[in-house]
Amino acid sequence: MNHTDYQQLLAAYALEAIDPSDGRALGEHLVGCPECRAELSDLREAAGLLAHGVPPQTPSPSVRDRILSAVRAESSRSEPIERQSNVVPLAQRRKPAWSTQLLRIAAVLILVAAAFVLVSMILIAQHKIAELTAEVEAQKSELNREHEARLQDQKALALLASRDARMIQLTGTPTAKDSSAMFVFDPKSHSAVLLTQGLPVTPADKAYEVWFIPKGKAPMRGKVFTVDPAGHAMITDQMPAEAMTDAVIAITMEPKAGSDAPTGAIYLASPAS
Repeated sequence: MNHTDYQQLLAAYALEAIDPSDGRALGEHLVGCPECRAELSDLREAAGLLAHGVPPQTPSPSVRDRILSAVRAESSRSEPIERQSNVVPLAQRRKPAWSTQLLRIAAVLILVAAAFVLVSMILIAQHKIAELTAEVEAQKSELNREHEARLQDQKALALLASRDARMIQLTGTPTAKDSSAMFVFDPKSHSAVLLTQGLPVTPADKAYEVWFIPKGKAPMRGKVFTVDPAGHAMITDQMPAEAMTDAVIAITMEPKAGSDAPTGAIYLASPAS
């Protein structure tokens, strides 16, 4: 039995109208429960006040005669009188009312719904945070690219304005007759810049690659680049020391990631010395 069951037995216990087994169980509970002991004391006090508060009544002669006649008639019977017990047995504990069960079910459903809403809100927030994080990273990457492009532009402009810079003209081959380029480099720092115009736009899986071809040696790789719709490009590069004199500078179309050796047609080339 739980605490509520014991409280329901207190009234019968106070009137001494409780089943003996329930009485023993309640007595053991009262030892350790000051709340139930206090309530039992109040119930007993109330029962005593009710008993003393009813004024004594004297039965009328006719009522007295009927009671005595009934007693004598009962006494003359051979069968023993079955005494009715004033103990109220506790057949079974009261089951919770349907309304209580429904309230409990409703409370559980409300908690489940609240948990579902909370989890959904957390998932939505995490998804939103992931989207914002990806957007911030994309913006940072774009800013880095723009910053790098500005630095390259400043470097190219500084090289073009340098008095020590040397220029090499690249002309179009039969593959790209209308294209041309200017290659400018600094003999001291080996910094270089390539300016192109009129080059055909490459397919999505292709790109242009710069080659430095020293006399009597294998081609050396340079930068890989693409052009805008007008065929213009401005890229910075570093010229190998071996290509500073007597080298041909050529541009071929290669796979997008570039090649270790020229594989495509030559589009632009400097004059051979």
